[in-house]
Amino acid sequence: MLETEIDEKNNLFIVTPKGTVSEADFEGLGDTLNNYINSNDKAPGIVLDAAGLPHWKNSAALFAHLKLVRDHHKLISKVALVSDSATLSVMPALVDLFLDAKIRHFPQTDLEKAKAWAALVDPVGSSLKMIDGMPSDVIAYEIIGTLTSRDYDEILTPLIDEKLKVHDKLKVMVVFGDAYDGATATAMWDDARLGFRHLTGFSKLALVTDLNWLRQSARIFGPLIPAQTHVFGLNELEDAKAWIVS
Repeated sequence: MLETEIDEKNNLFIVTPKGTVSEADFEGLGDTLNNYINSNDKAPGIVLDAAGLPHWKNSAALFAHLKLVRDHHKLISKVALVSDSATLSVMPALVDLFLDAKIRHFPQTDLEKAKAWAALVDPVGSSLKMIDGMPSDVIAYEIIGTLTSRDYDEILTPLIDEKLKVHDKLKVMVVFGDAYDGATATAMWDDARLGFRHLTGFSKLALVTDLNWLRQSARIFGPLIPAQTHVFGLNELEDAKAWIVS
């Protein structure tokens, strides 16, 4: 079954799979979502509190699950996946590029943090928060929400091009904090294209994050980048600032 708690104050659905889940369970959740959206004129955030992969009763239940996702992923803005399951923990990275809803994983101990994130309304505008107080040859920023192609087209690319007219080399510091929700497919392409275009234009790159997949990626691909690359934890932000300006 699917146990559903509706938190209207925070505009949240907290959904907890228990035991075997049937076709009727998914259809019932879909009807409840539709009624809520029609009554409140807004879609809720979803918190999926799952200990492990759902146990579908049969193939009809699986298809009902997929239909629920297909029909609602463009309406729902955020899905917080709360689980200690190793399999479920990698799901956001696998499906994020295919669904409109933002999907983020939290460990079971961070259920309240997951609820707060799913209930938060993202600000409109750029996802880049520039970090002030840096020398002119340093570009430092934190990514808030989802990085998009627009952020590259309107902010990053013009800023880098302008600074390279004055400086032979630039230093870049990027912070991926708790508010980071990922990047769109076009933004990932723009990032790769920008990197190849200015392959020798950077002398230092500092990544500040606690996200393991980003830290591991930096260690794997860092040696392939001409710039010095260093990874810092979020609690080492001041150390990262000192290193990038040195």
